[in-house]
Amino acid sequence: MKPSLQARAQAQVRNEVALRKVSKLGFEEVVKLGAMLYTNAGKQVDADRIKECKRILKSKAGVFSDFRSVLELVVEIKMALSDDPEAYLDAVMGIYERLKGGRVFTSSMLAMAATTIYENCPPERLDEVVNDTLEAYARVKEQHSFLTGDADMSMIALMIMAGKDVDSAVDEAESLFQTMKANYRIGSDVAQSAAMVLALCDKPAEQKIAEFFDLYQACKDAGHATSRDKSMVIYSAYAGKSYDRAEVVGTIGELDEWLKGQKGYGMLGVGGSMRRLFAASMTLEDIQLGSAASKAGVTGAVTQAVVEELVVILMMIILTSIIISATASANR
Repeated sequence: MKPSLQARAQAQVRNEVALRKVSKLGFEEVVKLGAMLYTNAGKQVDADRIKECKRILKSKAGVFSDFRSVLELVVEIKMALSDDPEAYLDAVMGIYERLKGGRVFTSSMLAMAATTIYENCPPERLDEVVNDTLEAYARVKEQHSFLTGDADMSMIALMIMAGKDVDSAVDEAESLFQTMKANYRIGSDVAQSAAMVLALCDKPAEQKIAEFFDLYQACKDAGHATSRDKSMVIYSAYAGKSYDRAEVVGTIGELDEWLKGQKGYGMLGVGGSMRRLFAASMTLEDIQLGSAASKAGVTGAVTQAVVEELVVILMMIILTSIIISATASANR
């Protein structure tokens, strides 16, 4: 395994160990996601700062708030990584209220969309991005009323922050969605999320769709792919990168085998599919942080921060979907 990826994987595991002491009753998937935030920031978990952020959050958000549901730990970590946790939360809550509008039923992913916009949008573009995100979301919701939900808000915001206007964001994502549905055996929820990711890449539609599915198939042939469900969307994020497929597949496989021996990644932990999801995401992070060439093919207006945020957003969408499904099954 490459030294840079080995160091990232070891830092990830150290941060997971530290976070379990802070969130003893939390979902293991969310602990791993929180550890990823620290690892990506090049920092170690600061338990005392997280506890202080938890106190601040509880003082400003009720127990049924979207900020205190499945992804509460993620909110606290994002606060902890900011310069001023209280000011961060106030600003994010303000954006959240605008995204929420008059809706009654929302979710933790709407709160995450607010953090995505706040962390990546220049202040002078805030009104434009929020308004365009809401308009684009409404149009996507009109096209796919039962398929579209709060989890899509973050991805739509990324497309808008990438410099796409409402028409191009909606039309390109819809075209990619329809192409994948027509030519590949893929679930509608997977196709919609993958379409929004692929819309960030400037390559021809057929090329980037083919790269997505070819990478997944190569990982599957090697025995190191996720399940063919929402988890596989992570491979679509590679479409905008410059990489050697055989090398990436080998690296994902090496990391998958290494993680199998770490706490929380085996059959009694998150399981094989999710372990490979983390292996694919860590490999992708290593590619895009380690090479300027990794930016090739991504819409020019996208900042590197937004490119990095894409992986985190995908992990939140995928993991939240898995947790909700598992919880619903357990309660039947």
